[in-house]
Amino acid sequence: MTDFSIIKKLFHITEPNGFSNDEIQIVKNNFGNLPQVFVDYYTELGKIQKLNNTQDSLVAVDRLINYATDEYLIFYTENQHACVWGIHKDDLSKDNPPVYMSFDEKEWNLETETLTDFFTAMAYLQAGFGLDFYSECFYEMDDKALKFIDENFKNKGVAFKQWADGINFYGNHEDDVIIVMSNNQIFYSSNTEKHFLEMDKVLSKLGVQL
Repeated sequence: MTDFSIIKKLFHITEPNGFSNDEIQIVKNNFGNLPQVFVDYYTELGKIQKLNNTQDSLVAVDRLINYATDEYLIFYTENQHACVWGIHKDDLSKDNPPVYMSFDEKEWNLETETLTDFFTAMAYLQAGFGLDFYSECFYEMDDKALKFIDENFKNKGVAFKQWADGINFYGNHEDDVIIVMSNNQIFYSSNTEKHFLEMDKVLSKLGVQL
């Protein structure tokens, strides 16, 4: 079973809530092989709304066939369908394949090296909107402020290469995140009020509200 402990700690998830083996089998019947990480995520975490549908959306198993292209299994969509994320069908036999992003479902570019990196990065992005305590606006940061964040907050170790010109994630606790996107915009959240206030006290003074 894939270790999703980072995601669980971020969202304070204590119980599995996912699709059944029978539901997953229908997908396997349509596509043949499925990555083990894909199966594990869908069966353990696939039906948790805050994690999978607060901003962008995990494609439900009964809709995956409708999103598939000739070359890609699309499994995640941006909230306004500005882009989609998918796994190349040649990679479906791999346990932990790379994930690609496309704006038009014709040209695809590498988003994350592995599926686990994608699910973790997406959890951080969803957390910016879905945790109990969150910044009420975006802040624009100059280079000095961005350097301060880099030096004073731990890099979470996953990132998006393509979406929003690249997105990086920081935070000093397991249940908080600072989202740095488009190279100069941030927002942040936590599932613990104390941790949120620690961030907010500093970050709200670093940038300009957008």
